[in-house]
Amino acid sequence: MRRSLVIPLVWLASSAIACGGGEPRPVQSAIAGPRHPAPEAMPATPSAPAGESVVTVDADSPMKTPSGATYTAPMGWTVTTRGGVVILEDTNREVSVTLLECKESEAGAAIAAAWKQVKPDFARKVKRMTAPPGRRGWDETVDVHYETTTEEARDVFASARRKRDTWYVALFDGTKEGWGRRWPGAKIAFFSFKADGVEEESFQGKTAHALDEGRLRELASFIEEGRKAANVPGIAVAILQGGKVVFERGFGVRELGKKAPVTPDTLFRLASTTKPLTSLMLAVLVDEGKFGWDTPVTQVFPAFAVGDAELTRRMTMQNLLCGCTGIPYDNLGTDFEHAGVTAEDALARLKDLAPTTGFEEAYQYSNALLAAAGYAAAHALYPSRPLGPAYYEAMRAKVFGPLGMKATTFDVAAVKRAEHASAHDRAPSYDMVATPFPATGWTGPLDPSWGVWSNVRDLSRYLAMEMDRGKTPEGKRVVSEVNLLKRREPQARSGDMTRYGLAFALETYRGVQVLGHPGGAWAYTSDLFFLPEHDVAAVMLSNVDSPNPFGGVFRRKLFELLFDGRDEAREDLVYAAKSQEEDFRREMSKVDLEPDRAWLERLAGSYEHPWFGKVSLRVEENRGVLDVGEWKSSVGRKTEEDGTVKLVLTSPPWIGWPEFVPKVVDGKTTLHMRAWQRSVVFEPVKRQ
Repeated sequence: MRRSLVIPLVWLASSAIACGGGEPRPVQSAIAGPRHPAPEAMPATPSAPAGESVVTVDADSPMKTPSGATYTAPMGWTVTTRGGVVILEDTNREVSVTLLECKESEAGAAIAAAWKQVKPDFARKVKRMTAPPGRRGWDETVDVHYETTTEEARDVFASARRKRDTWYVALFDGTKEGWGRRWPGAKIAFFSFKADGVEEESFQGKTAHALDEGRLRELASFIEEGRKAANVPGIAVAILQGGKVVFERGFGVRELGKKAPVTPDTLFRLASTTKPLTSLMLAVLVDEGKFGWDTPVTQVFPAFAVGDAELTRRMTMQNLLCGCTGIPYDNLGTDFEHAGVTAEDALARLKDLAPTTGFEEAYQYSNALLAAAGYAAAHALYPSRPLGPAYYEAMRAKVFGPLGMKATTFDVAAVKRAEHASAHDRAPSYDMVATPFPATGWTGPLDPSWGVWSNVRDLSRYLAMEMDRGKTPEGKRVVSEVNLLKRREPQARSGDMTRYGLAFALETYRGVQVLGHPGGAWAYTSDLFFLPEHDVAAVMLSNVDSPNPFGGVFRRKLFELLFDGRDEAREDLVYAAKSQEEDFRREMSKVDLEPDRAWLERLAGSYEHPWFGKVSLRVEENRGVLDVGEWKSSVGRKTEEDGTVKLVLTSPPWIGWPEFVPKVVDGKTTLHMRAWQRSVVFEPVKRQ
C-alpha cells in the first residue's frame, strides 16, 4: 500500500538557532561531500544589516553555532546569523529549520519557547506528538507535527533533543514540494548536529563476532517475536559470513489463513532491491564494451530525452543511476494506468519531466531514470528487440544465469505457479489482510527499478558475488572487479552518514560501512546489505508493505549480535509498531467509510489525465467505487481539520494514497491529486 507521504522530522532541512551571538565558524570533519571538498566558510555578505551575517556555502561545510555545537551546512544552502539565531535555508528558500538551545524542564515547554522566540504569533494546532527512544547520543527526543491546510501545502514540524539539562529544539517549515527535493540536505544538517557531550555508539575498530549457534538462536527468536509483534505474516532471512551461508530460514506463513509456511525458496517481490541487480547488468555490459559509464545516454538510446535539452545532452549512462541529475521522483503515471503501457511508452513520458534541482546539486531518488538505464543498456545489447523483452533477456543472460539465480524472475505468471508469498496490507480496521495477486502489477513499465521476484536462496548467491568482488561461490567471474566496485562509488549525498552510488545505498552505520539497497512497494518489503570490512551479508524479505516496523530493527539486531551493541532493537520495534498504528488510526478516524449517496452521485462520472489515464467513479449498492481499469477500490469521504473534503480509497492496498480533492468551478467537477512533486488534475471525460 502507498501511504500518504509524511516526511519524518529527522529527514527535514535545517536552520540552527543557538542562544548567544557570534558567527558560524568552520571546524574540521572527517565527513565530506561525495565530490566537493569542504571549503572555509564564506565571508558575511557585505550588504547584510548590522549584527547579521550571511554565508552561502558551495560545498557541504562543517560549521559551529555560537554556543559551540557543530553541524554540516549542506552545499548551496545559506546560513544566516542574526542576533544569536542561525538559520539554514535551501537554494530556493523553500524550506528552513531553526535550532534553539534552552533550559526548559520538559520538551513541550522548550518547543513552545523556541516558537515564541522565532515566530511570536505561531499558533498552529498540534497534529501529533511522539517520543521516540533517545538515540545517537541524545538522552531524550520529542517530535511534533503541526496541522497545516490543504491549500497552503506545507509541512511544519518541531523536534526537541535533550542532552543533560539542555534541550536543542529544531523548528522546520517549508512547502511540501520543497521538502520533496530538499530532505537530503535537511538530513545532513539535522543528523550532523552535535552538542557538547553527545557521543554516538560506535563499532569502529571492532571485529565482528562469529555468528555461532547461540547468537543465531537469539536472532531467530527475535525475528519470530518481532514478526508477531509487527503483525508480519511471513519473513525469509539469509545471512552469510566468511563467504558461507550460516543462516537461511523462513518464518510465518505465505498467506494469512493458510498453513503453507515461508521457506528459503519462497518468492517475494523485491521492489527497489531490484536496482543493484540492474546496475550489475550495466557493469557487465561495460566490461563487454557495449558502452562506457560516461557514454551519453543518447548515443546508446537515441530516443532518450528529459524535459530539459541541455540535461538530455549531458546525461551519461552513469547519471541514470546516481540520483544526482535534478530529475524528481515520479512514476510517470504507471501507478494507475499500466496495462498496455510499454517500456517505450514510459520512457517517452520522460520528455515532460523537468529537473527541479540543479545537476549534482541535491540527491533525488528516481525510479524512472533507473528504469531508463536498464532499458537503454538492454537496447545496446539487443537493438532490434522491444525494450521490455530486451531487458528481461539481458538480466537472464548477464545476471541471473551466470549467478545461478534459478528462481529469480520478472514473469508474474511464473511466480503465481511457483512457491510465493502473497501480498498483505492493512484494512480500514487495521487488521492485516491478503490482497489480490498481483497487487503490484503496475510496476511493469518500470520493472528495472523494482519489478523482480526472488528468494533468499538466490539472493545469497548474489551477496556472495558482491563480497568476493565479482566471483560466484564456485569461483567463476561474472563481472570485473573494477566495474563491480564502480557501482559503490558515492555519487550523491543523501544524508549525514549516507550516500548513493550507482543504484547502491552506501552508509556508515555506527562507524561500520554498510552497502546494499532496501526495497518497499505495495505489500512487500525487503532489505539486502553487506559489511565488506567484516565479510558479513544479509537479506530479509517480507510480505507486508512499507512502512514495515520490522525492516530496520532486523538490521539493528544483527549489529547488536555482531558487535555487542546496546539492546535497542526491541524498544525500537515497540515504538515503531505503536507509532505506525496510531498514525493509521488517526487518519482513518477522519474517514467516513459509508459516505452519503448524494455526495457520491454528485461526483460520479469518468475523469482522465494524460499520464494517469482514465478513472471512473460510480455508485454500486450504496457504495462508491473508483475503477481505474487495472484495479478498483471502494471509496470514503475524508474531512481534514481545515474542513477540506477528500475522496479517498478504502480497499487494501490503496488505503492512504491516492487522495483526491474534488473541486467544482463553473459547474465542472475536477479531481485534484498530489503525486510527489507533481499536482495532478483529472478532468471530466468529454461526452462524444
